[in-house]
Amino acid sequence: MESREKLKKMKEYISIGTEKIFNVSTFEHPATFLEDTSAVSLKSFIENLKINILSLTHEELVVDVSGIDVSLANALRRIMISEVPTMAIEKVIIYQNTSIIPDEVLAHRLGLIPILAEPDLFVYKDGKVINKS
Repeated sequence: MESREKLKKMKEYISIGTEKIFNVSTFEHPATFLEDTSAVSLKSFIENLKINILSLTHEELVVDVSGIDVSLANALRRIMISEVPTMAIEKVIIYQNTSIIPDEVLAHRLGLIPILAEPDLFVYKDGKVINKS
C-alpha cells in the first residue's frame, strides 16, 4: 500500500515554474499511473481535468491544473510563455572585445537580458503597432 501512496504523490504533486517543471519523475508512457489503462479516453480526460484560477493580477496568473499528464502541463506552460510579448536586444555591434568571452556568446547573453518596456508600444513582426494612448 505504501508504494501505491508514493505513486499517487508523484502523480499529484508537481510544481511548474517559469523555466521547468519541478519534483517530477520521468516515465515512458502517460498512462503509467493508471490502474486501468482502458480509462484513457477523451471522456475521462474531460471528467478529470480541473482548472482553478488561484490569483489573477495585471502581471501574474496563478493556476492550479489537475488531472492531466506532466507532459501536457509542460506544453501548456510553454505555449503560454511563447504568447507573452517580450522585448530583447536583437542586433549587437561589437567594436572591440578584449574579454575572454567570444563575440557570439556576448551578443547572445545580451539578448537574454529582460527589458522592461510598455507592451502596448511594441512593433510586432507583422508590422502592427498597438498604441492604446
